[in-house]
Amino acid sequence: MDIETSGAIKLFFPNPSLPLVYFEALANALDAGATDISIEIHVQAYEKPDTLKITVTDNGSGFTDENFERFKTLLKPRDKFHKGLGRLVFLNYFNQVEVVSIWGKSLRKFIFKEGFDGNAPIQNIEHVQDAQTMLTFNGFTGKRVKSYDDLKPEAIKPLVIEQFLPTLYARKRDGKSFNIALKLKTNTENAQKEFFSHEAIITPDDLPAMTKVTIQDSTLDAFSTIDMLYHVEQAQGKGSLLVAFNIDGRTIPENIIPPSSFPAGYRGVFILESEIFHSNVDSSRQKLQLPDGLQKEILFRILRAAIGKVLAEKIPQIKERNTETKKKFEEQFPHLLGFFDDDTAGLIDRDDALTIAQKRFFDAQKEILLCEKLDDDTYEKSLNLSSRALTEYTLYRAKIIARLKEMSSNNSEKDIHNLIVPRYKEFSQSDLCPDIYQNNAWLLDDKFMAFRTILSEQEMDTIIRAIQSDEERKIDQGRPDITMIFSANPKDNKPVDVVVVEIKKKGAEEKDSFYAINQLLDRAVKLVAHCQNIQRVWYYAVIDINDTAAIRLRQLKWTPLFSKGKVYYQEFDTLLPDERTTIPTPIFVVSFDAIVADAESRNHTFLEFLRNSMKKYAALKNASKQ
Repeated sequence: MDIETSGAIKLFFPNPSLPLVYFEALANALDAGATDISIEIHVQAYEKPDTLKITVTDNGSGFTDENFERFKTLLKPRDKFHKGLGRLVFLNYFNQVEVVSIWGKSLRKFIFKEGFDGNAPIQNIEHVQDAQTMLTFNGFTGKRVKSYDDLKPEAIKPLVIEQFLPTLYARKRDGKSFNIALKLKTNTENAQKEFFSHEAIITPDDLPAMTKVTIQDSTLDAFSTIDMLYHVEQAQGKGSLLVAFNIDGRTIPENIIPPSSFPAGYRGVFILESEIFHSNVDSSRQKLQLPDGLQKEILFRILRAAIGKVLAEKIPQIKERNTETKKKFEEQFPHLLGFFDDDTAGLIDRDDALTIAQKRFFDAQKEILLCEKLDDDTYEKSLNLSSRALTEYTLYRAKIIARLKEMSSNNSEKDIHNLIVPRYKEFSQSDLCPDIYQNNAWLLDDKFMAFRTILSEQEMDTIIRAIQSDEERKIDQGRPDITMIFSANPKDNKPVDVVVVEIKKKGAEEKDSFYAINQLLDRAVKLVAHCQNIQRVWYYAVIDINDTAAIRLRQLKWTPLFSKGKVYYQEFDTLLPDERTTIPTPIFVVSFDAIVADAESRNHTFLEFLRNSMKKYAALKNASKQ
């Protein structure tokens, strides 16, 4: 052979497997026009791989001068559809292959092994004989056989059908018969592994009946089409799905439809053929290599839609899954409605569907942002995208509410503080949009969304120390359970409002909760004295309110407010140090469940309105496509 084989094997077959030996021997036989092929596997015992011998016999045209010239010269393929490399895999598993080929009155015998010099002259025989070529593989080089299935005919049979389905189906379609016998002979049987001498036959009757549809899309190729041969039927067990490209008569499987998306109880086969794919495969025929200019993402999306359409027609569960998936998308991602691939919902990976829809959403936003002037069409698009951005934010709110709902007595006041507003974080009007996902003061009231907190921990500590009681200062780790949100920087001279939230963790004793309420007025006096530009203080005491506590609040003249939980309100005034000016100090006593339920109710109403708008937009968009 003209090329050093051991190095070439590693280069061209980086991930070899024993079935490749069967495949390459069969490919050679089929290329030679064989209609009767036999693969006999001889092994004394599975545990004795050194005794493995394989004999492949076929009635093809044989090693004529033309065929032999190509065989002995590596990288000299028959045509553009062949690689001229397949026989290398033989030497990856066996030391040598004995070849005996007879046709007419000609005989050629040689041993193919490392360093083969290509010397094998034709011998003349006396009588004309039927064509027959026999390859005997000896000297197994592996330490073991990877799996029993690599030797069992019943396991090899579906692999052979899958690998050569395009070629075999073409013969069946043209009325050409074929018989491929797979035989195992062993001296030591293993009933547990179903390993015993037997054979399996492949004939045209084993091939599925295929239906052909043609796919044409100008984004792929202006002139070429893709023929899709498919077969879908009910099957026992978990079922199976094969989606593969026909590359020069052999299949190259691709994960276009994830197996997890294919329902159990069905068998599906999809073979994709086109001149676009001719010879576009790696040297070992295991990996698709698309031509330049053909994007894999676009190709797979088009094929996925075509396959999905067929599956939706053939399998009732697909339609049900489509409906369920669309419903989940509407509920969880209403801001992306109209950007999902409707034809493939339920067939593609959920994350992949979201990635595609999100990218389309971003592309649409980018298109609007790059417009220097808005005409009627782009103005309408900008309004739609604004609604989508608002919907996305409302969905974020739902996540925050759910997180607050999960809070328990195991969570500290710090956890709840940071959920409402991160401590020591400043929010400004100029950064309203990027900061809006951190300022969750809307949990208390939407008007607090535009408020800001103080960035400096030192400044915050100074204020907190100023409003602490003497008793609190004596406690080493004591600092009140307070979050403060200012409408502006209290160090400026402009009037500011401040929201003060004092939290007692879930499960706190009732006396501690009422003590927190009583402390609010004392803190208000100290706070307005420390920051004299404060014009109003909104106080929230977040506590557990049981029935007894609710009665006591009513006795103390607290007014119950409409809520899905328990909320009580009372107006107070706080005197400034001049003892003439009063600062309004409305105080709210709020239960944990009231914050969650009320915020959830407000958010749900808004979200349903936005979701309905997105559904209408998606319906109009789909209608415009038809």
